[in-house]
Amino acid sequence: MVTNVYVSAVTQDNISRHELLAWVNSSIKANFSKIEEMSTGAAYCQLTHMLFRDAINLRKERVYIISKVKWNSRNEMDHISNWKILGAAWKTLGVDKPLQVERLTKAKFQDNFEFLQWFFKFFNANYVDDGEEYDAVAARGGELSVNEIDRYSLIFPFQLAPRDLLPLALRRSEPPRTPLSGLLYLLYPKKASFFFVLCHLTPQPVSSSRTSADSSALKELEQEIAKLNQQNEEMMSISETLESERNFYFEKLRKIEDMCNSCAENENPDKDAILAILYESNTAENEEEIATKAPAVVDDDETF
Repeated sequence: MVTNVYVSAVTQDNISRHELLAWVNSSIKANFSKIEEMSTGAAYCQLTHMLFRDAINLRKERVYIISKVKWNSRNEMDHISNWKILGAAWKTLGVDKPLQVERLTKAKFQDNFEFLQWFFKFFNANYVDDGEEYDAVAARGGELSVNEIDRYSLIFPFQLAPRDLLPLALRRSEPPRTPLSGLLYLLYPKKASFFFVLCHLTPQPVSSSRTSADSSALKELEQEIAKLNQQNEEMMSISETLESERNFYFEKLRKIEDMCNSCAENENPDKDAILAILYESNTAENEEEIATKAPAVVDDDETF
């Protein structure tokens, strides 16, 4: 007899999403990392199977197999099919919780989080420990979820998943062992293939043609750098010259402006003085040049 629960999603005794995911993964030996991944409905099918063994699965070779549930599909239609299987089982059991399949399959966090909170309390209200260990992996025929397949395809490039998660018919023989890989296999048996690949990685020799091509390209780059450095020095020299000329002519204009401002209201500026300012050369340069050429002045009173 099913015990229905009626719990609001905003009650204070709700547990966190991390605790919920840890409970799901521990219960059915899965590896869900996000609440949104529960939107496939497969986990709920297996958790319901844990509670009511005959409600959702079919018998095959005298072993309970959840044969119709799609664990590793990204197809939305397969996810909807999982929810329909769950709904049919719940209807037979008398679970009166409505399944909002359209909302749950959209993989929105809030919808799936609230539903998982309710299911956690439903599970606890109906779970009875009969002393028989539940083999979750065998019950689903060794099926892996999509996120598990993606993860192991990166970690184990030559092996879909650790051997203990695969069906017996698909398990491969143990990889060849070197002394190092054998030790690592004893320490980490689930990652034997990964360590085997690491132990047998060898650097590939670089061909002579590639070396000569790299040397030629490097030489061209060095020549280009030298050319750019020379251009940069020329531009810096031009910039310094232009800056000096700018300051020189600006000083002429400033002197003329001071002369005009110093004139009385009806007095005209001195034309000759303005022309003298305009035609004077860079006195700083001239003085520096004269100073370098002039002999040192000797004081008549100085004695040697």
